[in-house]
Amino acid sequence: MASHHPTYRRLTGLLRLNGRSAVLETGDGDLIFLVSEDDLAPFHDQQVVAEGQMAGPDRLTLTWIAPASA
Repeated sequence: MASHHPTYRRLTGLLRLNGRSAVLETGDGDLIFLVSEDDLAPFHDQQVVAEGQMAGPDRLTLTWIAPASA
């Protein structure tokens, strides 16, 4: 029986807020839902770097987020 270990990922993309959901649109066109209790409004419509544990194929439990450098 294989054990499942959450994968820690660092992703870059455009952060969009849609109601209560924060979605990161990666350069590959993937949509990753960000799970966080923090207010992500300051990052809305910005390119960001986000790190955290993947909690499924399209869900990242956020550990850290910052604006992406130009």
